[in-house]
Parts: sequence; structure tokens; C-alpha cells
Amino acid sequence: MSGLASGRVIGPAVLERFLGEGMVGTVWLARHRSLDIPVAVKVLREDKLRHDGRYRERFKREARLAATLDHPGIVRVLDFGDEEGMPYMVMEYVDGSSLDRHLRKRKEPFTDHTVLRILLSVAQALASAHAQGIIHRDLKPANLLLSAKGILKIADLGLARIEGGVSLTQERVAVGSPAYMAPECFQEGHTADAVSDLYSLGVIGYYLAFGRLPYDGSLQDVMRGHLSGSADFTLPTRCAPRTVSLIRRLMAVDRHARHQSAGEAAGDMRTLLQGGDTTRIGKSTAGSSSDLANLAKFLASSSSEVDGRTIVHTTKTERRLVWLILLGLVAVAVAGLIYYGASAPTAVSRMPTPPTPAPTQGAAPAQ
Repeated sequence: MSGLASGRVIGPAVLERFLGEGMVGTVWLARHRSLDIPVAVKVLREDKLRHDGRYRERFKREARLAATLDHPGIVRVLDFGDEEGMPYMVMEYVDGSSLDRHLRKRKEPFTDHTVLRILLSVAQALASAHAQGIIHRDLKPANLLLSAKGILKIADLGLARIEGGVSLTQERVAVGSPAYMAPECFQEGHTADAVSDLYSLGVIGYYLAFGRLPYDGSLQDVMRGHLSGSADFTLPTRCAPRTVSLIRRLMAVDRHARHQSAGEAAGDMRTLLQGGDTTRIGKSTAGSSSDLANLAKFLASSSSEVDGRTIVHTTKTERRLVWLILLGLVAVAVAGLIYYGASAPTAVSRMPTPPTPAPTQGAAPAQ
């Protein structure tokens, strides 16, 4: 962070506030000088600059890969350059926090609906990246940013690679975060691919559903767990059995038993959300009223507050579909009222006969 301070100009932006530091770079909140919008500026760390150029090339590749992607669920790169020998990239600023921070603060598993919505949001973004031949290779909650406006975005393509392209990492070195890595990535000679990303998504789903990672302990313990597939799926959860089955499939040790594309996985998630069994285990179905309230919230925007705390991205197509579903339900209800109203027997009310007044004392009876 030496040489960087608030007020310094880096390319098209003026640094305002230090946000954080990762393994490769430091990130600053900045203001774009010509557009006058907040942006995030990522600068390669000085200690990485002193290496043989491998980190510089990886940093440049991250910027170029991210710039090719245009999806609301992926952080956009707006510019890339070199400031006095210091590589930087200017990115879309996400005003919020990582999903990892959400998980660390939360004391219980998420609801079934929340788990599916988060997984669907990430799967849709992955499908877009994979369609461009880009594999993330380090998918984890710390690389999922949740904006204050309710958009979940994939960030940090520092370990990403183009499928079939030349890798900048050393041979026989496992790439990624062990807790979320697919079992094949621990095996010598295997290169991570789209199906490996889906395994990482499954581990994220496990964390959301059960409130803990499937494997912890030493690196050897974690590797052994991934390779043996010994995760415990019988822990208490608020997810439906079909959602747990989906997560189990994503985490299959046999890569051929998993979903073979992010699009396929997203399709199954939509099925569970829209028409599948999403009844919460141990929860009353009376909770559906809060879900309808949450659906109404995202109809007005591109966001959906799924449990009052977690918000994820939704597409226009999904919002139109929900409108159609809700309108259909209203139409059925109205038709039912008309039908039963027309077929029900009509009750005829009769005015009660007024009582005959009692004869007044001393008066002659009517003739």
C-alpha cells in the first residue's frame, strides 16, 4: 500500500478510501474523474511486482477476461492501465459486503427459498462466463459481493482461465481455495473446468443450507473429505429434501454425476423455485405469505429480498413470469368466486309479520 493514499490519481480515477487487500492486489474506493461516479480501483501489490512478471501477466489477464463479460451478476471492469509501472484496473464499485461476511455474522442456516435464489443467481452468472469459455477456479463466498441494492455479483477473476488456454500457474500446483475445491483439482494433471466450478457452487450451497462447511480441519483432512465425498447431509436444515439432493448432486465426487453445465443447474433451481417442492423442513406452510410479500418487493426492481436480510439478483424474464403467475392466481380466484356465487342457492328473506297490538283496556273489540 506504499505510495498510495487518498487523493492520489490512478489513471482516470482519484483514490478516496482504502477498502481492502487480497493476495494479489489492494482495492480502493475512488471517483472516476470524467464520469463522476464511484468506482473500485484494484492495484497490484508491490511485493508481487518484484516477482518474475507472472503476477503482472495474471493481473492483466484478469482485467481482460472480466472486460469481456457483460452480465449483471459479474463485476464489470471499466478500464486497465499502468501508472508509473504499477498495473491497475478500474472496476464497477459494489456498495455492500461479501457473502462470506454475511455467513460469518449469521448464526443459523438460510431458508430453502434463500438458498435456491442465491445458487440460481450465481449459476446464471457462471453460465454467462462459461459460455465465453471462462472458468473461475476460485468460487467462494468471499468472491461473491452482495450490493446494498440487492444484486449478487461474482468478483475476483484473478485465478480464472480460458478453457483450453495456457495456464499461468505452475504445473502440479492446486489452484483455488481448498475448502471449496473440486476433488479432481487435488489430483495431479487435472485442470479445473466448468464442472469444477459447479462443485464449488455446491459447497457454497452446503454452507448456506447447513450453516457450516462440509469439511474442515487440516489441509489433509479437507482434501480427504473432498476426495471421499463424506459430507454429512443429515444435519439440521431449513431446506427441502429436493434442494438438499440438488446440492448433493453438485458436490458429487464423480464429476460425470454432477450437472454438466451451469445452465442445466440453473434450470433445476428454477424448477424448485417455481414449481418444485420447496416446503421448508420443520416450518409451517403458513410462512408462504412472507414469500409473497418478498415476491412483491422484487417486482418493482431488479432485486428480491428473500428473507428480510439476503437480497439477490433477478432477471426481467423472472419478474414477468412472477407477474403472470400472480395474475393467474388472481384470475382463478375471481373465477371461483363467480362460479360459486352463481351456483349457490339463493336465500329468500321474508320480513317478519308485525305482532297484532293488544286491545286497549275499555275499548270495544273490532267488529
